[in-house]
Amino acid sequence: MTSRLPVLSPSCFPSVFIRGQNRIFYTRTLILALWFVLICCVIVGSLLPGGSPVIVAVGHLHIIKVLHYCAYTSLALIALVAVRRRSAAVLAALAMILLGVALEFGQKLVPGRSCEIRDMVINEVGVLTGIAIGMLSRRIMPTARG
Repeated sequence: MTSRLPVLSPSCFPSVFIRGQNRIFYTRTLILALWFVLICCVIVGSLLPGGSPVIVAVGHLHIIKVLHYCAYTSLALIALVAVRRRSAAVLAALAMILLGVALEFGQKLVPGRSCEIRDMVINEVGVLTGIAIGMLSRRIMPTARG
């Protein structure tokens, strides 16, 4: 008795095997989903209580300010890569500044956390860095915009 292997159609493969405009659509959708997940991670991480195991572990590493900078740079950069129209992409990236400010004020309500102006500035610098890198990448690779 022989067993038959299932026949794989192109829809079973990741977007690498999808051709043409569909590939761009699926790639952009995947990047937007990644952006959404990263925003959720930043929100949850920013609003965890000061005594939570995650915050305590990150506090021992002494890299919390670097994490602020990298997170907001990534948020702005992904927005510029994922959103097709430049004006909408820049607005989405600039909205990350508002997110950072809102989360810093929200930390005043969380036990063991505080609102720091320095964190807001680091978040803003991260967003501006992400916008600069994103704008540069859009100029260098215009076909990536779809």
